[in-house]
Formats: sequence, C-alpha cells, structure tokens
Amino acid sequence: MSTVKITSVVEKDREGDYLLKWEVSPDQEGNIDIYSSHTDSSFTSFAPLTSKKIADQVLRVSPTGSEVREFFMLRTGGAYSGVVANRIIEMDNIKNFRDLGGYFTADNRQIKWGVIYRSGNLSDASLYDQDRIRRLNIKTVIDFRSVKTAKKYPLLLHPSIRKIALPLSPMDGEKLDDQLNNENFDRSDAIRYVQESYVDIVENHKEQFGEMFDIMTNDSNYPILLTESLGKDGVGLASYFILYALGVPHIALEDDYMLSNREIDPAKAKIDAQNLSEPLQEAVTAMLSVNRAYLNYVIDHIKEKYGSVDNYLEKELRVTSGKKSLLRKYLLYQF
Repeated sequence: MSTVKITSVVEKDREGDYLLKWEVSPDQEGNIDIYSSHTDSSFTSFAPLTSKKIADQVLRVSPTGSEVREFFMLRTGGAYSGVVANRIIEMDNIKNFRDLGGYFTADNRQIKWGVIYRSGNLSDASLYDQDRIRRLNIKTVIDFRSVKTAKKYPLLLHPSIRKIALPLSPMDGEKLDDQLNNENFDRSDAIRYVQESYVDIVENHKEQFGEMFDIMTNDSNYPILLTESLGKDGVGLASYFILYALGVPHIALEDDYMLSNREIDPAKAKIDAQNLSEPLQEAVTAMLSVNRAYLNYVIDHIKEKYGSVDNYLEKELRVTSGKKSLLRKYLLYQF
C-alpha cells in the first residue's frame, strides 16, 4: 500500500475556469497525472487530461463541456486523490449552496459528490438558479425553516421536486427582531443565545432529524438538498450528524460547518443594521455567522447528556447500525 498521500481541492473562479490545487506528502519531486470526467460513476470514466510537476501545486482548467460539474482525479507514486470536484455551486440569488460530497471517512472511504447538497434561502431563486438545481437532478428538498418563515417565503422550485417540511427553529432574519429591540443585547449575549438555540434544536426537534434520516434510507429520494434561510444552523447541525454517521473525522466536520462564514455576508442580510448601535451590530454579525464555539457547545452538551454523539444518533434519532450501513451504501463510493 502506497504511503504517498495526495490532498486536492478544486474551485471555480470568476471566469468560470476550474482552479485545481494539490499537495503531496511526504514532499517529493516528479510528476502528477491529472484526469477529468463529466461523471464520477467509476474510475474508468476518467480520461487523461495532462501531467504536471508535483511542485507546481496548481492548474487552471477550462471547462470541457456545458455541464454544471466536472470531476477530477490525481495520481502519483501509486496513490490517487480520490474524486475531486468543486464544493461550492455558484448561484445567482441562493447563498451557501454547496455539496457535502468529497469528504473522507476515518477508514479512508470517500463520500460521493452530487447526492447531498445544502443551501440557504431558495425563495429568491432566479430562473438561472432553478435551472441549475434541475440540472443537478435534485429530487428531494428538505426545508428546515420555521412554519412562519416558510409560509411567508414559499420555495421557488420545479413542481417535479419533492418538498418536505421539517421545521426547526434556526437563526434567521425573522428571529433577530426581538433581540434588536433590546439595546443592551451585545456580542456576548448573541453567542450565548445561539449556543442555547442549538441545544434547543437538538433537544426539541429529534423527530425532524429522525425523519430526515428515514428519508435518506430510501435511495429513490436522492439527490437531496437540505435548506433553510441561511443554511448554517439547522442545516449545519443536520450536516454534522449526517457526516458523523458516515464516519467523517471531527476536524472535517468543523471545517464543513465553518465554511458558511465564507458564503454568508452579514452585511448583505435583510436587516437594517446601519442604524443600530455598535454593540448591536456586533451582535447581529455574531448571529448571522458560524463559530466553532456554537458547534462545540452543542456537541459537548450531547456528550454530557447522552454519553456520546453515537448514543444520541441511535437512541434519540433512531440511526441504528442498519441505517448507518444503508447510508454508507448510498453515500460512499464503492471503488
């Protein structure tokens, strides 16, 4: 078995090109072979693209077709990178739209790209956004928004897409109103408020999370999109539980959770923050962002009350070993 490890990511730049980056450990000289494909169904679908020096560490690739996604694979020294694709899916009006695929489990299995997506608000989706969702072949949308928010802002989706409402109590613009009326509310208060809200979500919405896992054990529901107003709180916790159940290490779970800060700009939220005091503006920013302290607080709560995240998943969300096996069958590459 090769001791060489390739770590690689790909992003789309503003010109629409793919920017492929890699690192090889241990450090070495030589070339790295790069393959591309319009499908990730098997290794045989990947065709040679080019060969570059390992030390180059980056390659710009122009799209070879009109598909929404392109997949890559890198090989050197008897090792391969796994399937590499862009995690962020660029949309016009939908924020924080990304793929939960590509992460590796503790036993070095890789999650499939294009089966589980997560996003912010879909109610402002442009025709371009709706077309991209259709081209991603999404069959099921799980909507975690509150009943009030969902009624006020209906989803804009093709009628063929199944919409399932599993209302949580995530932080969004609607939930900030009461807090903004308190002039003494500051960043520290906001952090505590979000932390306690996360505990409320995991304690009082177990049925919704359990139903989410039930939906995921039916392969006819895939691909699935998890959504809410900002796509960071309820969706963040749901994504954590899904990736955890698949065996993804905690550091990768944190990284996925924190990626929302890159995709959400609090300054562009539908809140008139300019007329607020500086402490309130800082509080708004804290509530519209993610923070490791939010995630770790609720995970520590789960461990303290239930003994482990595994116990919480099994005893409270009904995620049995049988369900985990099905999830691994549907969501992990078999090659």
